[in-house]
Amino acid sequence: MHKHLLIGLAVATSICSAADRPTLTGKVIDSKGKPLENATVMIYHAGVKKGYSTFCPSCYVDCGKRTVTDRSGGFTIKSLDPDLWFELLVIHDGYTATFVNKVDPSQGPAATAVLATRTPVDDPGRVVRGRVVDPQGQPLRAAVITPEGVGTPQGSTYGTIEGLEPIAVTNAQGEFELAHSQKASGMVLEVEARGMANKLVAMTTGTDRKTITVSDGAVVRGRLVNHGKPVPGAELGVIARERGGFGADLKIIGNPYEEIRIGTQQDGSFVITNVPSHVDWYVYGKMESIAALGATQPVAFSTKGDNEEVNVGDIEIQPGHHVGGRVTLSDGAAMPDGMRITISASYGGAWDNQTVTIGRDGRFEFVSVPAGKYEIFPSVRGYSLQENKTTIDATVDRDRDDLVLMLDRNARR
Repeated sequence: MHKHLLIGLAVATSICSAADRPTLTGKVIDSKGKPLENATVMIYHAGVKKGYSTFCPSCYVDCGKRTVTDRSGGFTIKSLDPDLWFELLVIHDGYTATFVNKVDPSQGPAATAVLATRTPVDDPGRVVRGRVVDPQGQPLRAAVITPEGVGTPQGSTYGTIEGLEPIAVTNAQGEFELAHSQKASGMVLEVEARGMANKLVAMTTGTDRKTITVSDGAVVRGRLVNHGKPVPGAELGVIARERGGFGADLKIIGNPYEEIRIGTQQDGSFVITNVPSHVDWYVYGKMESIAALGATQPVAFSTKGDNEEVNVGDIEIQPGHHVGGRVTLSDGAAMPDGMRITISASYGGAWDNQTVTIGRDGRFEFVSVPAGKYEIFPSVRGYSLQENKTTIDATVDRDRDDLVLMLDRNARR
């Protein structure tokens, strides 16, 4: 049975009279209420409270600020941007690190986090050991290691895995280890170090500590325009052209990075830092962000090396297509209020979707949809598509209002 450390982040706010910048305070305690000294509290990510972020989550000035709890378990991080929310990373030797999400210093206490005591693992067949370094070989502290999958005698498993530690954070020497509750051949890991490009790597279990070298990545610039005029406050997405996934024997197929999202600045420009290199990408306007103006086609670009600057130029908003139809219920019941339907890009190109509410008459309409291939799936409580389908395929190359989706009532259990 693991013991637990309860981290009570009772966040308060004090306003700096000169600059009107809040101070984040909190306290770290164990499960018995005893203050914990020398726990590290770090601002890991940030985002804007309103609108879209114009920087990557780790690029804000406040990101990277950190402090150590005092003898009473308290901490203080001063002079923060009042327009941002923050994600905190809490670390203490002997415990599994954890995040506290979306902390707003102006809104009172943050969520309570629980750290489980990390029991040392003696069986080398259950643990991967690594060391994260920069391109000069210098160790990187507070790099976050997230397991994406694990290989066991039963095969490779991905996603949320019972018995697999959910996260590790490197120490001052750049070292980390992650363990599984049973024998494992290895793990697929995502490595995220501040100011560096994310990296996916497969590592085997054993006694050896393997070195992972991360790189700076590339810088990608561009501008979103509508009839030649800049579009501020819109959201863009970036996804690998061959996203791939994970296969048998912990094989990394293609470039299964998560979508990168960023907002445009007042002049319509955007800058994305630390983009993994040697990858082919698409960048596109997010449908729900620019639907009132139109749509964009995915723009292809490549990052061929670290420290490269790629300018994708102007991304033009153009008229998109209207896609509509009707959802009907086979038992003749009225459509409940608040049911939704989603159209999602399904084959190559953008990693994008748009969700709208279904009317009481079953009608729906998506606006400003770029040409391409899509999947459409309704979400109606108590009903599902016929023939055990979860989605229907649709090709969008013109305006259309002829889609009919018939749903059957789910069988009672």
